[in-house]
Amino acid sequence: MTSNRTWGRAIVCGLQKLGAGRVFISPGARGSALVAAVAEEGIDFTIHYDERGMSFAALGWAMATGRPAVCITTSGSAVANLLPACVEAFHSGIPLIFVTADRPPELRGTGANQTIHQPGIFGSFVRAEVDLPCPGDLAALPAILENLAASATGENPCPVHLNVPFPEPVLPDLSADVEFTPSEEGSACQSRIGVAANVSPDLTSRSLLGHFFDSPHGVILVGRLPLAEQPDAALLLDLSNRLGWPLIADALSGARQLPGVIGHADWILQSRNVPAPERVLHFGGSLVSKRLGEWMVNCRGENYLQVRRFPENLDPWHQSPTLLRAGIPEFLDFLSIQPQSGWRDVWIEANQAVAEILSEVLDTNQLSEPAIARVVAANSSLLFLGNSMPIRDFNSCVETESSVFTQILGNRGASGIDGNIATIAGISSGSGKPVTALVGDLTLLHDLNSLALLRSEPVSLVVVNNDGGGIFQFLPLGIDPDERERFWETPHGMDFSNAAAQFGLEYYRPTDIAELAELLSQSPLRARLIECRTDRAANHALHLEIARKVATREWKWTR
Repeated sequence: MTSNRTWGRAIVCGLQKLGAGRVFISPGARGSALVAAVAEEGIDFTIHYDERGMSFAALGWAMATGRPAVCITTSGSAVANLLPACVEAFHSGIPLIFVTADRPPELRGTGANQTIHQPGIFGSFVRAEVDLPCPGDLAALPAILENLAASATGENPCPVHLNVPFPEPVLPDLSADVEFTPSEEGSACQSRIGVAANVSPDLTSRSLLGHFFDSPHGVILVGRLPLAEQPDAALLLDLSNRLGWPLIADALSGARQLPGVIGHADWILQSRNVPAPERVLHFGGSLVSKRLGEWMVNCRGENYLQVRRFPENLDPWHQSPTLLRAGIPEFLDFLSIQPQSGWRDVWIEANQAVAEILSEVLDTNQLSEPAIARVVAANSSLLFLGNSMPIRDFNSCVETESSVFTQILGNRGASGIDGNIATIAGISSGSGKPVTALVGDLTLLHDLNSLALLRSEPVSLVVVNNDGGGIFQFLPLGIDPDERERFWETPHGMDFSNAAAQFGLEYYRPTDIAELAELLSQSPLRARLIECRTDRAANHALHLEIARKVATREWKWTR
């Protein structure tokens, strides 16, 4: 009979030989055989006591490295705590391998302690799942693990789930080591892990383009890109010049701050006289700006071309776009376009005008939320953006013409505020680089215990504390302001100095932009929490002031 210890070692070592990366663990008795394998085999690991935070840290590590991380938990509600990270990983194309210990199948549905029905718990948010029998036939494991690894790391990376029941005693005496040798197919799987497929356009795709580029009124959009692909976005500046089409880059594209990019499209499109585009050439994934999506909604079918490596559906506006699977370099090598005139110059003129308005309004040394985003962007080379207002302010207000290339990450698959601190820790440990993060106060409160994961990481955690959910000031809720504040904005009245002290982080509270810039100009030796206090109502009024000033400008659109 195969012991739990031997079974656990075969699973963990098998995944490692297939190319899996760091193992993330939340301790529990039922998974002891899996944890023992990590300890005894000297496998790279991270331990965190909260399963939700642990799994988001694994997501951040996989996001930074492109390799699948392994998450090990005990049975029961511990497994349910993995679901938020699983959802984010599914919608972001991040490879995670969930290995969940379980009670034996005969205990399911009996009221046995810490026993729930774990198979299928992640529903449609995993690419593949296997409910193993109790420890038994070792010869069957290689094919199972190879299939799971292939599903996690194929052309469309995704989470997978391996459920592992263990009978008692959960960790018997040390038994003989097991040699686990993947098949040749397993070796092929290993070579794919961590390397995005170089998808080249099929030659028949030339006919799809047809007369796509014959309009002067097209637009090039760059949505969210994986970390490894973000440097490629700079190649699109030459295409923008040749076509005469503006290049609009999303916050998570890595191209938002490049010279020549239209960085303030969200403000420009508040003007009612901006004509809709006739063609949309969209690289990468989703967009932060809802206004941008609404503006291009009438481009459909062959007039809306999406170019990306991965085949997942991206059609929130029901435009039935044409998908061409390729990376940016492959697509550009595929093209042959003569220079032509377009409306790019008027977009550049409008972008410069908005940039001047932003400088006029924000260059006051006051700690406003858009100004915080601008100074954070100017002092970061690897940046994580929290959801709600931080990512929106970066997307609309940050200056272009940056002197440094900044790689940008965020949990924008499901756009939640859960697990962001743990994700930042995973990004830092996976990249081996200092990370700057810009998040809101509710985001920090939502994941407070994950500050423990930051202690040994060179992370500058900039927290905008406006005492609640400032984004609700901007939503047309049609509700009394007092009720909106009580039920939606949820003021909490807390600062984070004591939280920083409890978790061993340096703590700073700058009083103006110059002080914040001075702090961020110094690379951190260890984690530091930088709390910036702002006012929700004043922030809303500031955005309205910018909008009013932009509305006074008119541009002569060539149509």
